[in-house]
Amino acid sequence: MIFTEKMRKVELLLLKRDINRVLEYLGVERCFQVSDTVEKEKGEQFFKYQDLLRRLKASMEFLGIPYVEQDLRQKEIHSPTKEDLELSERILEKTSQLLEREKSLLEQKLSLESTLQEVRIFQRMSFPLKELENVTYLVYRYGSLPQSRLPEVEKNLLGRAVILALDPSGKVLIVATKKGRFALETELKKAEFRELPLPESAKELTPRLVEDLENNLQQVKDQLKRIESEKKELKQTFFESILLLYEIVEVGFRIEELKGHLEQTEHAFRLSGWIPESFLKKTVSDLDTITEGRIAIRVYEPEEVPSVREGKEKIPVRLKHSKFFQSFDGIVFAYGAPLYGSIDPTPIVAVFFTLLFAIMFGDLGQGFLIFLFGVLVSKELIPQLKNWKKYALVFKTVGVASMVTGVLYGSCFASERLLVPIERVLTKLVFGTPRDRFISLMPTEGIDRLLAFFGFTLAIGAVINSLGLIINIFNKIHQKDLHRGIFSKTGLVGALFFWYSLALGIRIIVFKGKILSFDLPILFVLLVLIFWGEPLARWIEGKRPLFPEGIFPFFMEGIVEVLESVSYYISNSVSFLRVGAFALSHTVLSLIVFQIAELMQSLPGSLFFQALIVLIGNALILVLEGLIVTIQVIRLHYYEFFSKFFTESGTPFKPFDLTHA
Repeated sequence: MIFTEKMRKVELLLLKRDINRVLEYLGVERCFQVSDTVEKEKGEQFFKYQDLLRRLKASMEFLGIPYVEQDLRQKEIHSPTKEDLELSERILEKTSQLLEREKSLLEQKLSLESTLQEVRIFQRMSFPLKELENVTYLVYRYGSLPQSRLPEVEKNLLGRAVILALDPSGKVLIVATKKGRFALETELKKAEFRELPLPESAKELTPRLVEDLENNLQQVKDQLKRIESEKKELKQTFFESILLLYEIVEVGFRIEELKGHLEQTEHAFRLSGWIPESFLKKTVSDLDTITEGRIAIRVYEPEEVPSVREGKEKIPVRLKHSKFFQSFDGIVFAYGAPLYGSIDPTPIVAVFFTLLFAIMFGDLGQGFLIFLFGVLVSKELIPQLKNWKKYALVFKTVGVASMVTGVLYGSCFASERLLVPIERVLTKLVFGTPRDRFISLMPTEGIDRLLAFFGFTLAIGAVINSLGLIINIFNKIHQKDLHRGIFSKTGLVGALFFWYSLALGIRIIVFKGKILSFDLPILFVLLVLIFWGEPLARWIEGKRPLFPEGIFPFFMEGIVEVLESVSYYISNSVSFLRVGAFALSHTVLSLIVFQIAELMQSLPGSLFFQALIVLIGNALILVLEGLIVTIQVIRLHYYEFFSKFFTESGTPFKPFDLTHA
């Protein structure tokens, strides 16, 4: 399409019983941008889903299940059912139990390792046990404990203390950290522990204590290994289920979040927003079917919406075109969205982006690698570049274009010789006589050819500048802005000044003509119209006063506008010389790579070093120069093309979307 797609404002009034199914449909179709929202307190279901999402994500992290953003368009999207919620809770219960066991065992492991380290240190120092409490962070208790209470104490102090049974009579040695002293004292008091003084011979118990600690530590490690096995089994069992449940719960969460911003009564919801005209008929029909007629739908033209007429709300912009042009959308929207009802510049950007890149980066081999990169990205064979998939067609397109200009330049992997036999055959078919290449960019081949090439890049610049001016003239007149559409430097008068100056330059430089008597007066009159542009526009529109800011500011602004108009078009035209300059630099860099490689011929193992230099040179040219050329192409579009008509940015169409988790 030449213009942005037509939009319609739609107001839906529906019962609460139907709201979830309606939002599910709109979220799948991605055809409805919600507007006129309100702020209100979120419902209980919103917080329930929010908590469930948090717990599911924690369980996925615990089980080692990676969360990857999914495209849900191929799946059945719906809010969580009772069965979904019950399954979620069952999975969460299993994982939480396993998590608690692992957490407890890890605490035990840490405590046992610390205790064992301390005991080993003082074992080597031959300290009596009764003196160790004064120099370490451990607490020792020696005494008598009823045999019947021993299992209970061991269970309650598991992970916090080590109990060493000394004899069948009930004598025990208990070791704990000072941090857990109070818990230890409480348990011992409950178990009727009777403390006894440590005998001097107690230091002989240390080896037994170390052995007991090591055994306990090994048992804990064995249990942790079993936990890992259980985690793997649980992951294998619930891998698909937990991912699907997370997506389903997130759908419910998003729906509840949106419902919290909608106007509602006790029994009904009001949903207002924008729908592209191409979706309208089908959407209205489908909503009527989904709700079995229990819905009221009102459709408005944008001009009928009070907030639009008053300038409080911008009509969202949706660009409708083929997949090829869609891949270039990102370049346009990175600068700004076109205003609603204006000309869509994406097709022009797609054509000239490809052309300019190919001119500056012409190489058959390197172009093929760029094309191959686009293929890999499109097939998602490089997971790290998954988000670049929307630009895959751009890479493939500029890759093919670079291959074409590479054939014209006779360059393949920076070599000017590889294609010479093929070039001679092709040029003989086209020109009747064989040549080494179709186009030579080296000054040694003749300065006239190089000047003609630079003239060609200036011609492309003139076309791009002219298209920008035409778009601006149409948009501004359509918006009834006569000053910017007719009398400004980028309006009709400014365009006529540019085109006449361009024709005059071609007449003098190309056709060796002269400046005629009427040339300068015509240019002067056009500059005068630019100078008086604002008051002339206000006079035609019937606005008064003609000089709202006063006469003196008007004269100052007019002079600046005239001077800026002249310099603006000179700089905008000359700027496209960089296209030829980068094409020339690409050729020179390629030549330098092979000249350096030739210098290695006299060295031992020269073939290896030559191949290495060629590989490194090609990699540097492909990555660094490819990046620089891309930046320059984008710059030319932004500064020389977009700046002429992108004086105000629109609002991109952002529909309610449930298809991406």
